[in-house]
Amino acid sequence: MSSVRAKGGAILGFMRLSFLCAFVAACLGFPFGAFAQEGVTVLLSEDGGAYAEFATSLNAGLGQAGGSKPPVRVLPLARSDELARAGGGQLVVAVGTPAMTAMARKPPTVPVLNVLVPRASFRKLAPSSPRTQDSKSFSAVYFDQPWSRQMALIRHALPGRRVGILLGKDSLELSASVLAAAKAAGLSASVEVANDEADLLPALKLLLARSDSLLAVPDAAIYNRSNIASILLTSYRAKVPLFGFSASYVKAGALASVFSEPAQIAQQVVEIIQNLPAGGGLPAPQSPRYFSVRVNSQVQLSLELTMENEVQLLQKLKQIPESAP
Repeated sequence: MSSVRAKGGAILGFMRLSFLCAFVAACLGFPFGAFAQEGVTVLLSEDGGAYAEFATSLNAGLGQAGGSKPPVRVLPLARSDELARAGGGQLVVAVGTPAMTAMARKPPTVPVLNVLVPRASFRKLAPSSPRTQDSKSFSAVYFDQPWSRQMALIRHALPGRRVGILLGKDSLELSASVLAAAKAAGLSASVEVANDEADLLPALKLLLARSDSLLAVPDAAIYNRSNIASILLTSYRAKVPLFGFSASYVKAGALASVFSEPAQIAQQVVEIIQNLPAGGGLPAPQSPRYFSVRVNSQVQLSLELTMENEVQLLQKLKQIPESAP
């Protein structure tokens, strides 16, 4: 009996000590998720640009998070084979669609968090293998904003309630969710589909004839360097402003955009890493948590539009619940 009591006391003492250690660590602000990983490998689709900016911001953010910073290694896509030697405690952050696609083809030896990838690209890739179907080991922070946030920007920026969306073969599956978000925001949405480049301008003109605004989606078959100038010019001539999905679109001639900078995505990833449970999995795919608003004042003046400024629009968008699709 005394032996059983001694063992019970030892177990109880160990539990108390474990609780005390956890409590002290929590008070000190130690990022438990960082300790759950042996290191973070950032796999870049390309050198430089937004991808490199993300990697730099992530490295800096992990260093400022408090506690012991996990080792961070940055690899170009050409050296992705080196990940075969990664330990079980590693986390891979795949930056961009090419890096995501490459990791989807590799054995599921390490968890992969994909960033700066469009929602449609991730969802299209997800059913391709058992590896990509498990969000605990293959998840994402999307590049594009939730539809509710984009529709809210249009609703607060313009008096018109008719929004047009031009989709392609790769983004057609987004149609139902876009239409639902527009309806929830009090907007009336119209969708046209361009199956190939020859369909693009005819479909765009049909759409503009019944729209007060045009919402761009990250479909590279439609919105790319070859097409964006003609899309902007055609919509401008029709006096239908375009709402982009990045700051570069506003610079190019879009009226406004809600978007997330690479540093803002990096901040969200730092928080995810901090909260990773030891032995647990990644959170479900999620939209950007931090975002910015840009307005092209020249386009606003040319179209003779009266709008709230960027700060006012941003504050209104921040009132939308994060859980909104």
